[in-house]
Amino acid sequence: MKILKSILAGIAVLTALMCILILLCALNPKITEKLSGLVSRDAPQTQQDEVSQSEEEETFTPDEEQEKSDSETEEASEPKEEPEEEIEEPDGESRAVGPLDMGTPGEAQESDVVKGTNGYEVPSESGVNVPEAVSGKSGYQPITEKSEQLPDVEDGEYVSDLGYGELGDGYDFDPLFYPYYAMLDDKGKHLYRQIFANANAFNGAFQPIEAVPVSEIKNAIMAVYNDHPELFWLNTAFVCKYDKDKICAELELEFSIPRDEFPKASAQFYNTVNSMLTQVENLSNYEKELRTHDYLIDKIEYDKGAAMNQSAYSALVEGKSVCAGYARAFQYLMQRMGIPCYYCTGFAGEDHAWNIVALEDGYYNVDVTWDDTPGGEHDYFNKSDQDFESTHVRRDLSINLPKCEGQRYRSL
Repeated sequence: MKILKSILAGIAVLTALMCILILLCALNPKITEKLSGLVSRDAPQTQQDEVSQSEEEETFTPDEEQEKSDSETEEASEPKEEPEEEIEEPDGESRAVGPLDMGTPGEAQESDVVKGTNGYEVPSESGVNVPEAVSGKSGYQPITEKSEQLPDVEDGEYVSDLGYGELGDGYDFDPLFYPYYAMLDDKGKHLYRQIFANANAFNGAFQPIEAVPVSEIKNAIMAVYNDHPELFWLNTAFVCKYDKDKICAELELEFSIPRDEFPKASAQFYNTVNSMLTQVENLSNYEKELRTHDYLIDKIEYDKGAAMNQSAYSALVEGKSVCAGYARAFQYLMQRMGIPCYYCTGFAGEDHAWNIVALEDGYYNVDVTWDDTPGGEHDYFNKSDQDFESTHVRRDLSINLPKCEGQRYRSL
C-alpha cells in the first residue's frame, strides 16, 4: 500500500513538472529552440541529408515555378516533328496527267507537228529539195526590225512628241481578201489600221497607238505588208524606238521612193494595172488566173539587182524583179479581179515568196517565179500542199493561211 502511494506521488510530481515545463516554453520560446537542438543532435545524419536534399530540389520561386509550368505547356502543345516522307522519282520521263496528258513518252504526239490555225501542217524544212532549174530563184526579204533604245527619262515614262498620225479607224478589212488582218488580236488590229493609214498617207514616223513590245509591232507590220501589195512604196524594214520597259514608243516606216516622186510612180503603177485588167473581162475566175499568170511570165525578167524588187511596182512597171515582186504583182491583180489571193512566205531552199489563190472548189498554191523557166511554165501552177511539201514550206504568219486542197483546177 505504501509502494502504491509512492508511485502515485511520483506520477503526480512528474505531471506537475511537465505542466510547469509547458508553461515555461509558452512563456519563453528560447527554451523550445534549445530543447529542439538537443533532440536534433541525436537524429541519424543520413536521414537529415535526404530530407535537406529533397527540399532543395523541389523549392522554386513563384517566377521559376511559372516558367517551368509555361515550359511544360509549350512542350505539350508543340506538335512533334514527323519524319519527312521520301518521294520516289518516277521511272523514265515525268508526264502530265488529266486534261494535259500528252501520252506515253516515246510515242509520236500531235504536238510534234506544227499546225496553222486553218489546219496547215508545216513540213520539215530538212526535207526540202529544190530542183536545179529553179535553184536560186528567190530573193524574198523578210520583215526586219531595226531597234533603238531611247535614252532613260528621269521623271518616268518616255513621252513621244510625234503623235499618232492617222488612226485608220474608218477602215474595215474583209478577212476573205485580207486574211493577215484577221490573224491579229484586237491590239494588233488597232495597230494594223494605224500602220496602214499612215503608210497610205506617206507618213513615216508616228507613235504606236498601242503600248506593245517590238515583236507585236513586227507582226502588225508583216500583216499590213502581206495583205496590201498596192503599198508598193513600203519597204520590208522598219525602225522601232523602245523605252526602258521594251515598249515601242516610236515607229518609223521606210519608203522606197521620195514623197515628191510618188504621184508619178503611182500613175505609172495604176495605168499598167488597169491596162491589164481590160484583157481579162468576161472570163471565168480560172481563166483570169491563168491569163494573169502567163501575162506576168511574159512581162517580168527575174533580176536580183532590180530596184524596189520587193514590190509589185518593180514587176509591173519596171518588168524586173524577184519572187517577192512576182508574187505581189499576181496578188494585186487577182484582188482587183475580185479573186481572193494571198501573199505566202516561207522556205524553198532559202527565203521565198509565192501565192495562194481561191477558186470555186478550194485553195491552190501558185509560184509564178518558178514557172518563169523555159519549158516549165506551169510546173508550179495550182498545186496542193501535198504537191508542194517537198519544195515549199510556209513560215511565220503564213502558216495560218488556208490549206490548199483544191483538185478541179490542179495542174498535173
